[in-house]
Amino acid sequence: MKHITSILVFVSLLALSTLSVRPDDLSKLEGKWAVKKTNDEGQSYTQSLEIKKDKFKFTIKGGNDQVFLYAEGGIKLTKLGPFNAVKFFAIKAGSSADQTESIDDDREMIYTLDDNRWALATNFDKQRDNEKPTVDIYARENK
Repeated sequence: MKHITSILVFVSLLALSTLSVRPDDLSKLEGKWAVKKTNDEGQSYTQSLEIKKDKFKFTIKGGNDQVFLYAEGGIKLTKLGPFNAVKFFAIKAGSSADQTESIDDDREMIYTLDDNRWALATNFDKQRDNEKPTVDIYARENK
């Protein structure tokens, strides 16, 4: 009986290990990423994400480099079935790095990653006022 229990524990641990995200994904994400977008009024803006270890910084800047939104917090990678997921949590947001406050809204997104592109499916985790679901493809910025 002990032998069967040992085998079951080993198989369970092996199955759980296959559910984790590749550990090198977080290190591959380190650096700066950006996507250029256009709003409904035809104005262009840039969304930028900077990843360092398990932390992120996010900005939205207008065409004149004016910051409209700044956010920072923690980042964690997980698996949701066959999908890779990224969770942004403990988020502080505001109009600048000096003017942030905690928000009670974690973000969880499905992603794909290659060397220079990071595709994020945003706002599919829940409905948010004035935020439509989108798929954005961020490009790695040159270092």
